[in-house]
Amino acid sequence: MARRAALGFKSHTGWAAAVAIAGGEVVLKRRIDMAHDFATGAVFHAGQEMPLEKAKALIESSEERFVSIARAAIAAIVAELRGAGCEVAACGIAAGNPKPLPPLESILRSHALVHAAEGELYRRAIGRACAACGIQATRVAAGNAGALAARIATLGRASGRPWAADQKEAALAALIALEK
Repeated sequence: MARRAALGFKSHTGWAAAVAIAGGEVVLKRRIDMAHDFATGAVFHAGQEMPLEKAKALIESSEERFVSIARAAIAAIVAELRGAGCEVAACGIAAGNPKPLPPLESILRSHALVHAAEGELYRRAIGRACAACGIQATRVAAGNAGALAARIATLGRASGRPWAADQKEAALAALIALEK
């Protein structure tokens, strides 16, 4: 009988930390690189230097590439977990309180909005990749473990390094997704 597992993700520009939890323990920790470096990953930043239509095309094509890369990485993780006797039933994506973004033209005029849009781009890419792998993704408010803080600390001690903020937030997202 396979153990029920959940994946949790904490994304950044170009990459995401991934943690899998099953049977009350961390069974996998990974980094998924969707871009090779900041220059190829910071597509909204790059778009600030382009005409609007060219920026839009860059962002859309980049998102498709990021989703494809993330999908392949998540599919490999799911296969590895399946081989270890775990069945991925849920996915949590650590996210702040999402706010609707303005039109692209406004985003590209504001450095703060560029960062917000890139954060949303990578969370969306992970969510789309999970969906393509047949896994329901849930967004989880990051940074406030509350009653789960002690459990996350215990998981971290047992799993070893790395266990930094990214892994903690990814683990929180996985735990909450697993309990839904």
